[in-house]
Amino acid sequence: MVALALTERPLGIVDPSAEGSLKRKQTDHSSDTENITSSQLKRRRVTFDPLVDVRILSEHNEKSLELVGEEVRRAIEKHAAGEKAAYDGLKGLFKEAPTSAGAPLSRLLQKYVMALTNHTPQLDHNCKGLVHAVLDCNWVARNEDFVRSYRNFLRSLLSVQSGYMSTVLQMLVDMFLTPPSVNARQQDDPPIQRVRVQARIHETLASILRYSPMASTFLAPVISSTFPFSNDSAKTHVEYIRNIFKATEYAPDIKGEMLALVTDKLCKIDAQMQVDLDDLDDDLEERLVGEAIHDDEHDDVSDDGSVSSEEDLEPEEQRMKEVRDMMLKLDSIMDVQFSYYDTIFENGDLLEIDRTYQTLLAQFQSIIVPTYQSRHTQFVLFHFSQTSTDFIERFVAACSHLAIDSNRPPILRASACAYLASYIARGAHVPRFVVRDVFDLLCSQLERLRVLHEPKCTGPDLRRYGTYYAIAQALIYAFCFRWRDLIVTPDGSLPTDADIMYHEGDFQWHRSTRDIVRRNIFCKLNPLRICAPTIVKQFGGIAKHLRFTYVDTLIETNKRVRLSRSLASGYLNGIGGRETALTGKKGEEAFLMEPYFPFDPYVLPRSKCWVEQDYVQWRPVPGMPVEKDEEDEDEDDDEEEGSEDEDDDSSSDQEDVDDATLGSVRLMR
Repeated sequence: MVALALTERPLGIVDPSAEGSLKRKQTDHSSDTENITSSQLKRRRVTFDPLVDVRILSEHNEKSLELVGEEVRRAIEKHAAGEKAAYDGLKGLFKEAPTSAGAPLSRLLQKYVMALTNHTPQLDHNCKGLVHAVLDCNWVARNEDFVRSYRNFLRSLLSVQSGYMSTVLQMLVDMFLTPPSVNARQQDDPPIQRVRVQARIHETLASILRYSPMASTFLAPVISSTFPFSNDSAKTHVEYIRNIFKATEYAPDIKGEMLALVTDKLCKIDAQMQVDLDDLDDDLEERLVGEAIHDDEHDDVSDDGSVSSEEDLEPEEQRMKEVRDMMLKLDSIMDVQFSYYDTIFENGDLLEIDRTYQTLLAQFQSIIVPTYQSRHTQFVLFHFSQTSTDFIERFVAACSHLAIDSNRPPILRASACAYLASYIARGAHVPRFVVRDVFDLLCSQLERLRVLHEPKCTGPDLRRYGTYYAIAQALIYAFCFRWRDLIVTPDGSLPTDADIMYHEGDFQWHRSTRDIVRRNIFCKLNPLRICAPTIVKQFGGIAKHLRFTYVDTLIETNKRVRLSRSLASGYLNGIGGRETALTGKKGEEAFLMEPYFPFDPYVLPRSKCWVEQDYVQWRPVPGMPVEKDEEDEDEDDDEEEGSEDEDDDSSSDQEDVDDATLGSVRLMR
């Protein structure tokens, strides 16, 4: 403090005169004093006590809270009156980067935050410039006291000025997308770790939701609109989604909506990657998968690739890099999603687990099934549905309902059939009774549609009878994997390989499965002409070997049936439909079912570990002869060179060849 000390010689005493004026009355000084000049006397009026500590108030960092409060009050009042100098000065304090030379220390800026907290009723839309400056300041990496005061300011502001709710939430959610720097602090702030910065963001957001219940209705749209674009890096997506999952812990009102948002965005990335992969040659796809597996040796998620040499890449290499980056992005996101749900299913109570599973089912029906050729997103439900028999039955029931609901669009019903067949075919924990129940359902629906359509049918027509063919393809596909579950044995157990190889005569099949399938295969609707040729071929071989039915003659006959002519004939007869430019370009393939089954092999390298134990790999039928192409034989000869066990090699080759035939080995096939 500055000490003001009087000299030994008293100065004048000032008192008012009778007329109200002020006069200085001088005391009687000695003659020595009279000889002192006026200027010398003035210099001796103020002296400094050497025993008192003297400090200079530099940079205003030692302002008292009362002084700062008065400064803030006057600045707001003068701003309302049209004087902006003090008001702009306040904004400038908060706009200063904490690392700049002229930035105030955090302890002083904290006093301004506290003063503004006391004046939040005056911070209406006329003061939005100041409010935005406070919201945009670097606050999250400062000391704990500052963060606490800042958090109090936000709560006070939103309690009386709810119009700033979206702005405040946007400020916090933007930090999900772009994490603040841990170095954005002043010299009086201690160092801080990045994980603590993220924790502060969520603590602040949770505090706002706790004190302002209406905030949750604003938070969901803000999170949705801030979601990273599909071409943003894998690191950006992963960090943002992790923050969303963290937010669901303290925002239960919007948990379902946020989980659905993540699934929806994931489906779009998945579908886009599928489109890009379809444009690549098969050998390029295999190369792409190999590179992805190699890159998975790096555990940490990093930004997409190196950009230093992108300009030197050929167009084909550049396209492959883009697809590869998208694949790695999808893989990283899937791994995060698996981890999030695994925590709930492993550690949650029964009510939370059931509620979460119901959320997954809702996402499946509203997001995944309508998405055209989603490839990986559905495996989250595939994995967690197999954690209990009850969940398996509920998933099968959901698929069945979609498949047979006549009020649903045909394309949606066809997709549900594919999911249902693929699930029971590939689910390692799907019990035998569920497989049989699904076959009973599909067979009854197939027979019902045959009876309905066959009297007026003039030939196979995918456009008119799409649901019928979807059910037929689902049946023959599932049969290729689960034929063993359909064979009835005396003791009710599954037949062994020896039982299959040495059984004489026909097998006894579950209920009327064989009769219904045979009746429909040879009806006028001719489903084997419309179903995907690769699946038909595999089904024909297995059905023949198991003496289930013989369709080789029908398959050969179908090769001479031109679907385009059949369609044109039907059109002339008034049935409807016509050949378009697209169908003309694609030829006969335009009139066939696509070989799409959603739970075909999962190949993303990092997240693949989550589903490996839940998945049924293709197994050849015991004793069934192997059919190979010439290229396959040449490759197998190279691979089998030096092999000692020919039987094991033959079994392995059978598995690879048949799985490829079903369209399950190559990525996205």
